[in-house]
Amino acid sequence: MGATPEGACHRPDLAEEVLASERSVLRLITRNTPLPELLEEVCRRAEALLGGGASCSILLLDADGRHARVGGAPSLPAQFNAAIDGVEIGPQVGSCGTARFERRLVVAEDIETDPLWANYRHLALPLGLRACWSVPFENDAGVVLGAFAVYHRTPRRPSVEEEAVLRDIGRSVGLAVHHDTMARRLAHSEEHHRMVVDHLNEGIVVQSRSGLVLACNPSAQRILRTGPQIVGRSIRTAMVRAYHEDGSLVSEAERPTVQVLATGKPMLGVTIGVELVDGDVVWITENIVPIVKPGESEPGSVLISFTDIGPVREAQRQLKFLATRDPLTGLYNRAYLTERMRDLFEPGGSAGTGELASVAVLFVDLDGFKKVNDTAGHEAGDALLCSVAQRLSACIGRDDTLARVGGDEFVIVISAYENTGQLIGFAHRILDMIAVPFAVAGNEYYLGASIGISLFPEDGQDVATLMRNADSAMYHAKQRGRNNFQFFTAELNQHLQRRFMIEQSLRRALAADELSLVYQPIVDSHDGGTIGAEALLRWYNSELGNVSPVEFIPVAEDSGLIVEIGDWVLTRACEQVAQWRRTLAPDLIVAVNLSPRQFNDGLVARIERCLARSGLEPAALELEITERLLMSDTDTVLPMLNALTALGVRISVDDFGTGYSSLSYLKRFPLHNLKIDRSFVAGLPDHRDSIAITQAVVAMAHSLGMNVTAEGVETAEQAAFLRAIKCDKQQGYFYSRPVGANAYARSLCDAQARLVNVS
Repeated sequence: MGATPEGACHRPDLAEEVLASERSVLRLITRNTPLPELLEEVCRRAEALLGGGASCSILLLDADGRHARVGGAPSLPAQFNAAIDGVEIGPQVGSCGTARFERRLVVAEDIETDPLWANYRHLALPLGLRACWSVPFENDAGVVLGAFAVYHRTPRRPSVEEEAVLRDIGRSVGLAVHHDTMARRLAHSEEHHRMVVDHLNEGIVVQSRSGLVLACNPSAQRILRTGPQIVGRSIRTAMVRAYHEDGSLVSEAERPTVQVLATGKPMLGVTIGVELVDGDVVWITENIVPIVKPGESEPGSVLISFTDIGPVREAQRQLKFLATRDPLTGLYNRAYLTERMRDLFEPGGSAGTGELASVAVLFVDLDGFKKVNDTAGHEAGDALLCSVAQRLSACIGRDDTLARVGGDEFVIVISAYENTGQLIGFAHRILDMIAVPFAVAGNEYYLGASIGISLFPEDGQDVATLMRNADSAMYHAKQRGRNNFQFFTAELNQHLQRRFMIEQSLRRALAADELSLVYQPIVDSHDGGTIGAEALLRWYNSELGNVSPVEFIPVAEDSGLIVEIGDWVLTRACEQVAQWRRTLAPDLIVAVNLSPRQFNDGLVARIERCLARSGLEPAALELEITERLLMSDTDTVLPMLNALTALGVRISVDDFGTGYSSLSYLKRFPLHNLKIDRSFVAGLPDHRDSIAITQAVVAMAHSLGMNVTAEGVETAEQAAFLRAIKCDKQQGYFYSRPVGANAYARSLCDAQARLVNVS
């Protein structure tokens, strides 16, 4: 009946009863007990577990997914079962219909007053049914299969312990129904392919002691993909090698023909995989009979009759692996991985017996895979994932487990290692194998990998903790520059705890009025006059102090808080600059950064409302976006940028030069400005590469009708060089650090005063 949900547990005696009931149900499943009989037994055992006169029922969803059929209800009156059989599910259809529809536990404490039973209480109350608790059950794919219900003769609610029992029973029922479905599919598939095979003629080959084909009928030629010319040639010209059912290679001495020729005894019903000259493997069942000529004591040849069982075998393999395998790569999936890890960690498992020093979990995430998907398409991405799976499979040992747990995420569980040095060597081997270029569809692709490692029992003693810590270590590897590995450490744990504190505090920051904006002047390169400001976010928390944007912005991005915070920044910046334009500088512009997460269906409308409320002219607003956003989803981003440009808003590309785009690619978008990344400006005016890149960006941007802003200007020499190459705008510490609104307003006043004095 599965594991108890977090936070819920059974009393010791009930826990033993639940476990015993679970084992009993599993035994019934393994004995292929008919489903109706099995479900009735589950109801009876559940009633014994819950006591108090409980009556249980199991309703199964019909094939149409809309109606419910009674699968088992041994203690409920027959007339009640008949009345609810075939009822359509929905949000107000009793406890069971609602539980299935809303996919949650539904408790009707008193059927007489509960609104969910308005249309059905006339069926229940005359029979003495006063309370109903119902929980839906699912298959491994999360598809709802039906609902398990408990009825009582008095109004009452379940205790926490009873809720846990209900969910355990629901999982047990889901397993039974899912197993029955799989068994029926397998039986149907086997019967279908058996009929196909029965109508095929067997292949017949007569083979000499030396391996020459003496005879070969048309069916054999078809199965072996050869022609009549095979007669008189070695059988090896059609069959390269053979495999046992477990996939291991059949040695020369193990070949059935060799054994029959050596012993003179026939071999019947042998199943082997035959690799043909084109590389395909055909699975056959064969009978090998020795041919002994009169007057001879040993066979000089053999007669082989065989049948192609590939379709049946493939159907069986697909159905058996369906619940445990990733359909794309053939690796184990997350469900199997979880069970395998539980087996290792439980008492009596490999890690619990003392036989192994430790277990390691390696979380592997590919670096650069999304770029392949975006540029080459999902077919190339799928082929690439299969190649990665093959390379990773070649790295692991026989007792290790490799699973694909996400799009480009893999987990390796090493069940035996001697020391961390061995794990370091293993991680290096993975990085080296992934670093070798991948050849897919005539192109070469280069990937990296970020690997996080957690250890049992040091970093956790259960599946969820070890997976979470390995995942955290993997993200730490990405933050350290990607294409490396990191162990989960106490320091990383502290980092995660701080990240958690930041996220929790950030959720309250807006309501607590802890966020503020500072403004960094944007100046005209030609005369050094202030023409605008970039609005930058700051956060002070009473417990955490001043938190750097470098630290809290990624947390806001990952948690989704950036959308609400970004709207606040946009609103506050537009209101402030609109005021300054009315009172201090009528031509002032403001630059505001947009997160990729803000690019959703409501973005254009939100900006339009913000401009209308603040009274800011659209041309005074410059929205800064990243190159990566432009590369990620052109079909979604381009229409939004066109709509914003139509409003009159200006679009600027921030940190240009750090992404993968090119100026020719940027021509596709309605862009007005490029901001040269500070890493290039820092090398001016002495670094040759920085000079060349900056000059090229300015010249080409101007040729495309765009302006250029250089950020991170810190010296007079940098400012003079940028002015000399006609860079339009500059910002950086040379002119001013980011300052609060009052300080920025004073600087505008001072600048105006200087202009008046000069004039």
